[in-house]
Amino acid sequence: MKKILSNSILIITLAFFTSACDNDDNNDVMIITQTKNIVELAQINGFTSLAQALTRANLVDALQGAGPFTVFAPTNEAFDDLLAAIGQTNINDVPVSVLEKILLYHVVSGSVMSSQITAGDVPTLNGETINLTTSGGIMVNGVSVINPFDVEATNGVIHTINQVLVPSDIAQFVNTVLEPAYFNNGFSTLIEAAVKANVVSTLLNTPNLTIFAPTNDAFEASGIDPSQIDDSTLASVLTYHVVGAKVLSSGIPSEAATVNGENIYFSLVDSGNFINGDTEIIAEDIESGSGVVHVIDMVLLPPTGNIVETAIELTSTGEFTSLVAALSRTANEGSAEQNLITVLSGDGPFTVFAPTNAAFQALLDSNTGWNTLNDIPLDTLIAVLTYHVVPARAFDKDLPSAVNMNNELPTANGQNIMVNLTNFTLNTNSNIIGTNTNTTNGVIHVIDQVLIPTF
Repeated sequence: MKKILSNSILIITLAFFTSACDNDDNNDVMIITQTKNIVELAQINGFTSLAQALTRANLVDALQGAGPFTVFAPTNEAFDDLLAAIGQTNINDVPVSVLEKILLYHVVSGSVMSSQITAGDVPTLNGETINLTTSGGIMVNGVSVINPFDVEATNGVIHTINQVLVPSDIAQFVNTVLEPAYFNNGFSTLIEAAVKANVVSTLLNTPNLTIFAPTNDAFEASGIDPSQIDDSTLASVLTYHVVGAKVLSSGIPSEAATVNGENIYFSLVDSGNFINGDTEIIAEDIESGSGVVHVIDMVLLPPTGNIVETAIELTSTGEFTSLVAALSRTANEGSAEQNLITVLSGDGPFTVFAPTNAAFQALLDSNTGWNTLNDIPLDTLIAVLTYHVVPARAFDKDLPSAVNMNNELPTANGQNIMVNLTNFTLNTNSNIIGTNTNTTNGVIHVIDQVLIPTF
């Protein structure tokens, strides 16, 4: 944007020395001619907010050119009012791109004194037009020009206004559910992703939404670069963060349907409030417009398949080929009731404690007659596998409330497994080494030993 000014580099700030004549006519102003440019006048005459905004928007150097320019310059109080309106407390928290658009919207090419202003639309260096009226005083977009005005600098003229002008492409975000993110530099990645995925209009025009908003740090921590994701996939991810109703922290349910179509699941525990087991809600109840925003520390990824489909997908890492082979054997050799591929592809919900390949190898090594999974009697294999399935969706944060008074979880086998909540082991010898792989019909946790039921 800085390079768009080739012959007329825009200058946007103000500060002036003026004194009113000693009479009742406020328009009868005596102006002391200055030898400084607009930026210099702003910096030495108390227009600190404007000077700060120019510095943050990287416009100071660019705005000290020859001009001439006409600047409609907001007061410090006007900037305070703007920050309050957009839910921010400091200009440095506002994204640079937003500040730049706003500042350029206050600058017109040419030096136009108040006596030369005529009614009509005038283009600004932002690219949009402002509307000037002269009936009953000069007004810009309905905002009055106040004293001091006609303040001449070496590269233009300054007129003071008591309200910051906001261009339409930015004003559309004010008092909407996207306002807290759009006007906060910490959510620039989220806004850029929303624009790329073409979901901004939907979010702006749909009432009573709840957005679980990942910060810039959340995108980085999740290893997600929106610029590297196709628009359709990105839209699916973003809408997985949106619930089609206003949900305050006091009313968070155990699960909620998202605009994506998949549910998200909440664990409300002493250590915090979590979504899908791992993502923590780190700020709550930021209300704006008809909606509310909750801030989260990781990006939520919608599940791509059920328990079986996800297990098969995980075999690409080579870690769960034995588990998938065991499940496949129940489908190939068992009855319809024994077909665990079909069962675990059903509605659920299920929690599956999934043994690694090494865990299955240790099981084979425990019996001299078992060289492969095919050597294990089918009924025994099914009993073992169903002992790893809990008929409920339990993320790791949910386990303390899911166990009975003896710290046991019921399984599809009919027997309980013992959960040690202190060291995160099952039946004393199997460690939970991976947690919270979310699926459409349940959750998968990884364990390092096969659980053996009583026979």
